[in-house]
Amino acid sequence: MCWRRAPMLRRLFSRNVAMLIGVVLAGQLLAGLLVQIWVIGPQTTRVADVTADMIHALSTTVGNLPADRRAAVIADLSDGSHLLIRPVSAPPTDGQRFPTFIEYRFMRALAARLTTQHKLDWITDTRGRLWIRLALGPDDYWVSVTPPRRRSAMTSLLAALAAAFLVATIAGLFLQRRLDRPLRRLAASVDAYDPERLSPPVATDGPAEVAAVATAFNRLTQRLARNDADRALMLGGVSHDLRTPLTRLRLSLEMIRGDDELKNVAVRQVDRIEAMLGQFLDFARGFESETIARTDLAPLLRQIVADCGATDGATISLGDNIVIRTRPHALARAVANLLGNALRHGAAPISLTARIAGDRLRIVVRDAGPGLSAGQAEAMLRPFARGDSARGGDGAGLGLAITDRAVRAIGGRLHFARDSEGFAATIDLPLAIDN
Repeated sequence: MCWRRAPMLRRLFSRNVAMLIGVVLAGQLLAGLLVQIWVIGPQTTRVADVTADMIHALSTTVGNLPADRRAAVIADLSDGSHLLIRPVSAPPTDGQRFPTFIEYRFMRALAARLTTQHKLDWITDTRGRLWIRLALGPDDYWVSVTPPRRRSAMTSLLAALAAAFLVATIAGLFLQRRLDRPLRRLAASVDAYDPERLSPPVATDGPAEVAAVATAFNRLTQRLARNDADRALMLGGVSHDLRTPLTRLRLSLEMIRGDDELKNVAVRQVDRIEAMLGQFLDFARGFESETIARTDLAPLLRQIVADCGATDGATISLGDNIVIRTRPHALARAVANLLGNALRHGAAPISLTARIAGDRLRIVVRDAGPGLSAGQAEAMLRPFARGDSARGGDGAGLGLAITDRAVRAIGGRLHFARDSEGFAATIDLPLAIDN
C-alpha cells in the first residue's frame, strides 16, 4: 500500500504553512526544554539552598528557646504574609492539588540538603502554597515559605510559549502569503496567456527564484511571438510571390483556344490555388490588429449572403436594428466561411439568423445536411485538418481554423450542434468588445 499526501498538502502554500508550524512548534519545545535545564533548574536549586539554610537556622534557633518562649516566637513568625507555621495536628484544610514539576524538583533539591530533618513530608494547597513538615525543636510543624499565587511558574512558562507560538505562526503566515502572491500572479499570467494576442510581460518582482521563473516565462513568450511573426511573414511572402505567376497563368489560359473542357479544368485548378493562398494569407495575418468599429449587423450579413451567391438559396432572419462594436472584417469572414460550407456541403433549406439574448449576440448558420459530430468539429478547428465530407473546405484545410480564429478575435465562441432540424454552426459573441 502506497502512502498518499493529504489533498491540502499538495499545494506549496499548505506545505510551507505546515512546515512553518512544525518548525515554530519544535523551536518552542526546544526553548522550553532549554529554559528548564539552564534557567528553572539552577534557580530551583539556588532557592532550595537558601531555603535549606533558612530552615536549618530556624530549627536551631527555635530548638534552643525555652518552651514558653518557643510558642511566642513561632506565633510571631507565623504572623507574616509569606511565612506560615501550623502545628502538625492542624494541617491546611483548604484542599490539596496535584504538585507541579517545579515543586517536585524543589522538594528533591531541598531534601538532599536538609540532612538534619529525619523525615521531610510535604503537601500542596489550592492557593498555590507548598507546606513542608519540619521539626522545630522537639515538635513538628507544617511550614509554608511560599506566598499564594494565581498560577504556577510552569503555567506561566507554557502560557508564554503559547503566546510566542501564536505570534510566530501569524507572522509566518503573513510572510508566506507575501511570498505566495508572486507565484499566484505568475500562475494567473500563464493561464491568461493567449498566443493570438500580445500579452503584457509578467512582473518580475518577488523572491529571486520566482523572479527567475517569471523572467524565463517572459523570454518564452517573446520567442513564441517572434516565431509566430516569422511564420506569418513566411506564409505571407510565399502567398504573395505565388500570386503573380498565377495571374499570368490565368491570362494564358484565357488566350488558349481549343479544348474548352480542358481549359475550364485548368481555370478551376487556378481558382482553387488562389483560394488556398487566400486562406494562407488570412491565417497568417490574423484579425487581432483590425480596428474595432460600430457595426450595423443587417447590411453586413446581407452583403455576406450576396457575396456567397446565396441570395436565392438561403433565408435570412435578423433582429431589428442590431448594432454592435466589433471587428467587422473578422465577423464577416467567420460568417462567410460557415455559410460557404453550408452551401457547398450541406443541404437545403439553409438559413442565417441573428438574435440578441441578454448581452450576447448569437448568429446561427443552419442547413439540413448531416454535419459534423462533436469530435469531428473539434478536429476540424485545427489548422490543415480535413474531414471526410470536407466541411472545412477543399482548400488548404484552414477554413474552420480561420473561422475559429476570427471568432476568438471578436471575443466570441464557435460551437456546432446537430438536432432534428439539421446541423447548426453558432457564433456566440458579446455586443461590444474593448480590445
